[in-house]
Amino acid sequence: MTEFCEQQAIQHPTLSDKYSQLSELFSRKLWHQLTVAVYDFVQDDANSQGDSFIRLYTDFIAKFEARINQLKLAQILCAVARKFADPADAAALLSSALEKSARLGPEPSLLLSSELGLTNLRRGMAEGVKEQLAKDKAALEDLEGVADTSVHSAHHLLACEYYKGVGPPEAFFRSALMYLAYTPLESMAAERQQQLATDISLAAITGDGVYNFGEVVATAAVKALAGTPNAWLGELLDAFNRGDIDAFNAITADHQAAIASQPVLATRAEFVKEKMALMCLVNMVFERSSHERDFPFAEVAKRTRLPLDQVEWLVMRAMSQGLVRGVMDEVAQVVHVTWVQPRVLDRQQIGHLEARLESWKTSVGSALQYMETQTPELFG
Repeated sequence: MTEFCEQQAIQHPTLSDKYSQLSELFSRKLWHQLTVAVYDFVQDDANSQGDSFIRLYTDFIAKFEARINQLKLAQILCAVARKFADPADAAALLSSALEKSARLGPEPSLLLSSELGLTNLRRGMAEGVKEQLAKDKAALEDLEGVADTSVHSAHHLLACEYYKGVGPPEAFFRSALMYLAYTPLESMAAERQQQLATDISLAAITGDGVYNFGEVVATAAVKALAGTPNAWLGELLDAFNRGDIDAFNAITADHQAAIASQPVLATRAEFVKEKMALMCLVNMVFERSSHERDFPFAEVAKRTRLPLDQVEWLVMRAMSQGLVRGVMDEVAQVVHVTWVQPRVLDRQQIGHLEARLESWKTSVGSALQYMETQTPELFG
């Protein structure tokens, strides 16, 4: 097997030192160090020359794969599989490796299963992927707190790619947030970051049941949109998060061509407007203290830019979506809100909450001072 490394060193002079290192570590049977060296080697695309990664596995790694850390082996196999020109060949390699799942163990098997799913999606074979995701999710739950983050990352990446292709947007949105939770942003190329940020933004805006925009705005991924042609999407997300209808209208007016180029925005235009009105109502409630939440219909209409006769429908829609709870008085044309859905706050919203807490603190202090002066015997 050292002959393979020697041949590769001759064929690829710029990589001769690296191949020589692999040969030496193998000769000395330093399996851990060899595993790390091979892993680092295949993670760098600059080391790939034609089918060299594929041959590295078949002519070198395969000879001692049972001796090394099986999770690292699975990660190496994933890197090798991505180098096949034909996805069918990559799928064959991964399927063959999965036949040894008893030796591999649960984590490496799950990682390879996710990579196989991604490969099949690239082949246009989405059938069975949803069932695979459900099966792998159950297996991951059994490994809760034990599984390596790379295993979680691969699983959620597969879910992202699957739901991006078949929908619905909200399923992609949830999967994307989970993927980001297990995947360092710096591990992605800038182009990949921008594409993911675009996809997440579109899913948040158009997805059913997605109203916690603070959760999206808080992710570092969305910041990848800054300075790109899709920077307007980040601005649109911020408008949704603040419930700012005027900003929403200004952005959509300024970027009509860009919006028209996104099919999901064009086809769900009315739904998006409805969601914006709902977010406006939610923020309107949030800005009030709990004892000041009686809203005349006329006030809601003015804030949401809706006709007065649509306010009742808007409030009922907000209640049905679990965004607010309360009671409507159709005769008096007033809605009393008793609860608003908890949400992730941005700095501006936290500042607003801080101001309300400061006001409450002042009120409590005044009440205490009054009690001390009017009823001294209680505090004697």
